Amino acid sequence: MKTILSSNGTSKVLCASLAAGLSLGACGGAQKKETNTAASETSHDAKNENAPKPSMSDDDMAQKQAAAQAKAKNASVNERKEFTALVDSFQAAKAKPGGIAAGDCSSWSKKFTSGFGSGAFAAQAHFNAGTILESCGQAKDAESEYNASLRANPGYGPSLSNLGNVYFKQGNVGTAKEWFDKAIKADPTHNASAYNNLAVIEYQQARENNDPALYKDAISKLRRALAIDSYSIAAYALLAQIYYQTAENDRSKLDLAALVCRQAKEANDKFAPIYNTLGLINLKKKNVTGALAEFEKAVALDPKFVEAHLNIGAIGISARQYDKAEKSFTAVLAQQPNNFDATVGMGVAERGLKKFDDAEKWYTKAAALDPKNCSLPYNLGLLYQDYKVAEDNSNLRKAQEYFRSFQGCGKQTKEDKKRVEDATRRVKDIDDTFAAIEEQKKMESENKKMMEEAQKMEEQQKAAAAAAEAAEKDKKPAPAPAKK
Repeated sequence: MKTILSSNGTSKVLCASLAAGLSLGACGGAQKKETNTAASETSHDAKNENAPKPSMSDDDMAQKQAAAQAKAKNASVNERKEFTALVDSFQAAKAKPGGIAAGDCSSWSKKFTSGFGSGAFAAQAHFNAGTILESCGQAKDAESEYNASLRANPGYGPSLSNLGNVYFKQGNVGTAKEWFDKAIKADPTHNASAYNNLAVIEYQQARENNDPALYKDAISKLRRALAIDSYSIAAYALLAQIYYQTAENDRSKLDLAALVCRQAKEANDKFAPIYNTLGLINLKKKNVTGALAEFEKAVALDPKFVEAHLNIGAIGISARQYDKAEKSFTAVLAQQPNNFDATVGMGVAERGLKKFDDAEKWYTKAAALDPKNCSLPYNLGLLYQDYKVAEDNSNLRKAQEYFRSFQGCGKQTKEDKKRVEDATRRVKDIDDTFAAIEEQKKMESENKKMMEEAQKMEEQQKAAAAAAEAAEKDKKPAPAPAKK
């Protein structure tokens, strides 16, 4: 959003990022994604145990915040105009085809800090510099700018919230939460992003612990965020996701999730995660065609939307449209070469396309990515038993090894129990097949022996008949001489 100075001299910021990938992106950067499938959870960077926590007391923060706000309010008309002009210039550059090039991020951030880094709008300037750098992947430099913003105004909510986001992505969820809480204390009536971020944390904890109370708290915070910013697409997206997640097969709750999605589209009809959630809702309602249409809208809006591609691939496999599945999983692997779900999906798709050797390679790669995953030996067993047929039936012994391996690692979910039962049946079928083969070989051997004996008897009979005939000829008298 554009920076515009309010009547009291404070400033609305360019934008504020949101933890767990629910934001529109920091200041026009690449749009982040919301995790909507059970197979792909939010990931974090390497954990940093030394992430700093807020240290200033609430009273000191409030006192220095008031001083900074007064300084901004009393800023000169020229400084106010120049700051707004710089923001307008940045927004215009961002709106051009291609947006802000990665190589230009540092120069744009310096325009804010060199011109306004020590003036009345120092907190806003350093924050804007930080969001520009963060959008270009320069997280460490962005962190420095957010801290500089807080030195100018310790109660500057957007910087408090974005520092929390930085630490959240490092895996410091507890520390991040403290920064989000601090942001709300600093500005409880304007800081929608902090409420959103706290809701993300509570949502993830609720999913991990299946805790209805945490879901309820997350919903409450999202409603607070929407009360502050009725156009917060991040809040709509997560709210719809929570309603979907908790609906199970309750159609009324699914309808509520769909309603939130429609409200979100009114705020921003170009936000891909909303269409992905609508697709998931349609799947719950058994409307596969409608679900596929929504997932395809999501990737049309954001061709790099991993979750939507995975969902399209899953539908492609279930509908035996293996070429569609292959295309979707390829799109995922182009961005995330080690994505486990896409790797397994490629194995299934290649198997369906009768590329059996390629299917085995994908399964093998998936096994390397997650050696403890029980689905892999089961799939490899299917591949060898039903598809990679060998004349000597060696494929069956290979399949049996995989099924036995699967039997030893099967989990206790309903689906896994079914697969264990199927694997057990298949192991027995293979044993029965080899027993039948051995029986067939035995019968063939016995038949061959009988035929050989019959042939030998026939030859003996022929020899005896020939000998008898020869003896009969020897017994005949010689012909009488001719008379003269």
